[in-house]
Amino acid sequence: MVRVKPFKAFRFDAKKVGDISKVVTPPYDIIKGAKVDELQGLSEYNIAWIIKNKPRDNDTPDNNQYTRARDYLNKWIADGALKQDDKESFYVYGQDFEIEGKTLFRFGFIGLIELEDFASKVQDAESFAGVLQHEETLPKDIIDRLSLCRESMANFGQIFVIYPDREGSVDAILEKNMKKSPIADITDTEGVRHRIWAVDEEADVTAITTNMSDKYIIIADGHHRYKTALQLSSENPDLESAKYRMLTFVNISNPGLVVLPTHRLVQNLEDFSKEHLLENIKKYFDLEIFDNKNEMFNLMDKMFTKKKHSFGLFMDDGNYYALTLSDMKIMDSLLGDKSPELRRLDVAILHALILDKMLGIDKEKLLQGTMKGGGFVSYIKGIGDAVDESIQSVKDGAQAVFFMNPTRVEEVEAVSKNFEVMPQKSTFFHPKIWTGFTINKLR
Repeated sequence: MVRVKPFKAFRFDAKKVGDISKVVTPPYDIIKGAKVDELQGLSEYNIAWIIKNKPRDNDTPDNNQYTRARDYLNKWIADGALKQDDKESFYVYGQDFEIEGKTLFRFGFIGLIELEDFASKVQDAESFAGVLQHEETLPKDIIDRLSLCRESMANFGQIFVIYPDREGSVDAILEKNMKKSPIADITDTEGVRHRIWAVDEEADVTAITTNMSDKYIIIADGHHRYKTALQLSSENPDLESAKYRMLTFVNISNPGLVVLPTHRLVQNLEDFSKEHLLENIKKYFDLEIFDNKNEMFNLMDKMFTKKKHSFGLFMDDGNYYALTLSDMKIMDSLLGDKSPELRRLDVAILHALILDKMLGIDKEKLLQGTMKGGGFVSYIKGIGDAVDESIQSVKDGAQAVFFMNPTRVEEVEAVSKNFEVMPQKSTFFHPKIWTGFTINKLR
């Protein structure tokens, strides 16, 4: 069963820190380069000072980016910048945002979950409960988060999970509490409005806990953070609080649940040949050539609505290619030990047939990269100027960029319930769950 419980969050006190929008941030994995300095420059209390404290040349085992993060946390609590709530609470987290001209609202709740290993079998034929993962992780990125957790003994970033509640039993409780005044209300630089409401009435808290007990959850974003929590718990078997982790739970049926694509930028291959790649693609795909990206994406979108498997490709040869798989039989051959649900995924087709079979980028080579980039494949979020930037990257020396259609939520659910995982970075749930609204201190 899924055991969720409320907690007394540490939250920034606006009387001390000022504008809350200056102290909360996007999750750590998308804060890179100059963005770190930009966020830290907003306030001495910006959470980036903790989650992205920068290494220094003179760092030692006793004085480094992780010990400095710990010291910031302790100082902020001591001087009243962070205050702990008096009552055990769940916290509604709502986000208003716009995508493709549509205004949407996604909401869920923040709470603790009792940690358990990922489910690997159905408990009985009638029901299923537990924690599921949906994509592979990059091991290099787990070490960083674990080092931070060991020093600070706190949860800062959220793990974003989805769960089935088609009757809306939990949502009804959250919607009732959203009629109250929010305890935080900010709009970020991308125009996303973030609001937090406390759920602290005993009846509501009990109802959420009870309604969640027979559910399963799927990690949508934060696999590294969950695995980090499991490791931290195993290292501290006598610490009761380490058996729990702070999560944001969102109903699979929430109309604001949006998945965007993550494109693949191919680089650093020694024997890359455009001509050879196109020859191989023609063996398995119907290929159409355009002189602009818009027509390529229009065809991809058309194929997506028909549930066809279509990709875009740019290689700086003056063309934009749209390739649509002509026969699924090749996937039965390449991934014969996987479920039909996994074999039919666009991302599985791209990775197994094109990246691995055609370009020689196998799982071992994929693991040489991290979420910060590098390696043979970099992952490009399909939003904003990312498409144009990835095209420019190819013009500047990368070898190719493959454009993806998004993975459907129902595909995520189907694969997860088979206890299988997709290739890393298969999904991009938008908008991101921000860090700093609630902090769970373990001791």
